[in-house]
Amino acid sequence: MLVIPAIDLIGGEVVRLEKGDFARKTVYARDPAEKAAELVRDGASLVHVVDLDGAKAGWPVNLDAVRAICAVPGAEVELGGGLRSLPDIEKVLELGVRYVVLGTAAVERLDLVRQACARFPGRVRSGIDARNGEVKIAGWLEGTGLGAAEVARRVKEAGVGLVEYTDVGRDGMFTGVDAEGAARLQAEAGVPVVASGGVASLDDVRACRAAGLAGVIVGKALYEGRIALADAVRAAAE
Repeated sequence: MLVIPAIDLIGGEVVRLEKGDFARKTVYARDPAEKAAELVRDGASLVHVVDLDGAKAGWPVNLDAVRAICAVPGAEVELGGGLRSLPDIEKVLELGVRYVVLGTAAVERLDLVRQACARFPGRVRSGIDARNGEVKIAGWLEGTGLGAAEVARRVKEAGVGLVEYTDVGRDGMFTGVDAEGAARLQAEAGVPVVASGGVASLDDVRACRAAGLAGVIVGKALYEGRIALADAVRAAAE
């Protein structure tokens, strides 16, 4: 199982939000590339980058920061946030991004997901963010009335090979990851799932491993010193 550290970007800085609330922001690093290099040194083989400004705007915003992160040797980068057109997807892949993570598009533009999967095979993933069972889009600001399993089945049929599931209500709150919900989603949709949101300790990493998940994304717990990335990588491999 893969442990994937997260870098969330607002204004070119590394931040974390509480429950996806843009008004509850903490800045953890001014230099995203430096932070990415630190994560690589600690064992990251894949870095999860979210352009939060892009998610809000509807197009990629923090391109300079993304380019700098991609230039760091030793780790692949997956990027989500504001990727809602083929030209924008192509643009970030040309910057060095390995995987794109489509969230809002997975709900509103399933045709775009199909086109992207056909044009960039193996490089398209889907981010499914939910609060109280309802999938959220546009940087978690808008509800959809859809359940996570329904969206996961749709994107799988469109060609997506992996889903990243975030319980928005847990994100940044240290309440524990929803490993059980992610495993249920994996079983119901028949697609590999990476869990995110609420990771507080190595027990959460072990819970995701025990649930048979493809991976777990760790963010605030790393920045607050609750988990050392090297320890999390070891726990995932036990």
